[in-house]
Amino acid sequence: MSFLKQLLNPFIEFEEDTKNKAAEANKPIPPTPPQAPAPAPLPQAKAIIPPADEIVEHPLISGRTSSVQAADQIPTYSPGGVIAGPLPEHHQYFEKLIAEANNKNPLFQGTDFKEFVDSKVDINDITDETIRYRTAFNVLKSTGLTKDKLLSTGQEYLNIIGRDLNAFQSAHAQQYKKEVGQKELLIQKKAEELQSLTQRINTLKTEINGLTQEINITKDKLSTVKNSFLLAGENKQQEIQSELQKIDQYF
Repeated sequence: MSFLKQLLNPFIEFEEDTKNKAAEANKPIPPTPPQAPAPAPLPQAKAIIPPADEIVEHPLISGRTSSVQAADQIPTYSPGGVIAGPLPEHHQYFEKLIAEANNKNPLFQGTDFKEFVDSKVDINDITDETIRYRTAFNVLKSTGLTKDKLLSTGQEYLNIIGRDLNAFQSAHAQQYKKEVGQKELLIQKKAEELQSLTQRINTLKTEINGLTQEINITKDKLSTVKNSFLLAGENKQQEIQSELQKIDQYF
């Protein structure tokens, strides 16, 4: 039996008794006193941006975590392509983060926000949320839990998560810069080289086209000169041959 059930056992019956539940369902619920105004939202942990040259580590980035590898898990996405839920690894990470803080941090000695939230699971059969919250709180008051401690420890858990989120983002940014940023710079450098080579290729193509035109013109001129010279020589040969034939004929 859980801690809360042990405390509630003299007052609440947890056995599965259909008749008792039906009878309880027919009983009128006593009116609850007016609720106090909701407290103003507590300040969240502020993001701390480390210096650019400071190396920030995070267990999920450095690989020192023993949780399931995210690469083996498939996230769910909304129809718009936005991630709809965290990977199980990351959900388990924050559950473990809170549990470790609760066990090791002196601020969370005794009953605090975490025990209060966990205790409500034991009385989930109370469907009215207001009664469920007040029942859990009233029972845990005997262990020293107060509203101030409930709010202050809840805020400190928020701060722990906020600081961890900041550390993760900083470590992730450094990992991105190392593993992606450097390759992006290399791609940019190669793109510039390709652009330079493309310009050089276009220049060479222009030069080749110009030289080809010059060659064609020169070839035409040389062919004309050659053909003209050969024709002149052949004509002269024919002229002399004709004279020799006449001389041989007439003498």
